[in-house]
Amino acid sequence: MSTSQLGSPRKIVDLGAGITACAWLGSQGLVAFLTSRPARLVVAPVGATSGEPIDLPRITAQEVALLSKDVALVRDKEGTVWSVPIADPYRVREVVRDMRTLLPRPSGEGALAISDDGKLITLTLGRGEVSARPAEVSGQIRAAHVGPGVTYLLAEGEQGGQLRVIPGTALERIPSARVSLPAEASAFDQVRGGGAFGVVFKRGEASLCVVTQGGERAEAALVTLEGPIADVTVTETSVVVAFASGKLALYEAATLVAPGEGPKEPASTVAAGGKGRPRVLLATTTKGATSIWVGTAEGEVLRAAVEEVEVAAPEPAKVEVVAPLVQGASNEEIEAFRKEIASLKGELGEKARELQTVKGELDGKARESQTAKAELVEKVRELEVVKSELAGKARELEVVKSELAGKAHELSAVRAELSQQTHEFQNQTRELDSKARELEAAHHELTQAKRDRTNALDELREERERSEQSLGKRIDALLPERARGGVDFVVSLVESRLRR
Repeated sequence: MSTSQLGSPRKIVDLGAGITACAWLGSQGLVAFLTSRPARLVVAPVGATSGEPIDLPRITAQEVALLSKDVALVRDKEGTVWSVPIADPYRVREVVRDMRTLLPRPSGEGALAISDDGKLITLTLGRGEVSARPAEVSGQIRAAHVGPGVTYLLAEGEQGGQLRVIPGTALERIPSARVSLPAEASAFDQVRGGGAFGVVFKRGEASLCVVTQGGERAEAALVTLEGPIADVTVTETSVVVAFASGKLALYEAATLVAPGEGPKEPASTVAAGGKGRPRVLLATTTKGATSIWVGTAEGEVLRAAVEEVEVAAPEPAKVEVVAPLVQGASNEEIEAFRKEIASLKGELGEKARELQTVKGELDGKARESQTAKAELVEKVRELEVVKSELAGKARELEVVKSELAGKAHELSAVRAELSQQTHEFQNQTRELDSKARELEAAHHELTQAKRDRTNALDELREERERSEQSLGKRIDALLPERARGGVDFVVSLVESRLRR
């Protein structure tokens, strides 16, 4: 008789920040782990003992899918899916927006995404480009999982919704089985599946819904585990659970669906170890060997082997003959003690479950606090960058202020010079006005003198005419011709001077 058992996890790589998602590319034998703040991606072969992370400087990463050894898809916090060349992560390209979930496909060359309004989108790699197209699937999809040979779709519906099992990756095919989940699973938003069964759960809850398929019929069973769940992964025959407490547990599928009350007992448990509590799980199978990969809240990637061990059949219990008691408590007292012990055990079990629930809530709060702390640290860094930019701007403003002060000083000097020149110009204007008034007065006097000379000339002319008329012929007779010419010359000279 053989059973599965978890080996001790071994650290492979440390990304230095909380891991948010992982992906498996079975066709190439590669695994990928992703951090958010800061965004880093490591892609390594399943047999690797180390890995070299790369930074994604332009993305606040949340989920990842490997399309090939060269191309990955990353969904950011805002819901945008980016195509990322692994060799050159700076050359990211936007593929589609408003996606709430990105689902890797182990075969590669494609992936699925669920939009904010519950529509299913197929992402396909072709000739180096990633194309997106809507899938013809009825209903509003809440969650999904793509396995090596089967696809699980969780659609909204009555009670806890409907889980559809589709063979292969062709989503247009008719589901091989449909099963309605119990009402307790209405808030479950994570799906993991294998070949013969799948599980639906919600992180932080202490229960999960196991769906088993036999032919065209599928059944769903709600089972309780020992504590809040961090993540779940599925192998061919087992379910591996990472608890918020830091423990890993392997459950046989047949044991999970077996009838019984109380938390299910795992077939194997082991402490995750490493730094931080486990956050994401991934199961890979190559050449018949199965490994469980663990991504922690502190950024470590761990790997544990799933081993098959032979277990001997239990031997019948031996009956020992006990000598009768000579003295001691009566049967009634013993029965009362047993009942009291059973009652105390029940109370202790209830207290333990309550403490486990409280512990899970505290762990959830701690994770939220860590996330908030990381976001605050990022905000502080952003504020420091803004502060540095503002300091640079302040220095530039000081330089501009100094230049403006110099310009103002120069303008003041120019203004003083202009004021002085204006004052001088006003003085010159007043002097010119005074000169103009003097010239105007002199012009007036000259004009008056000219009028006086003109009047005097007119009087001389009239006097000449009268003299000529009175002397008349007597002058002509008495004076010789030459004397008359001299008189005419004198008269002409006087007239000329008067005109001046």
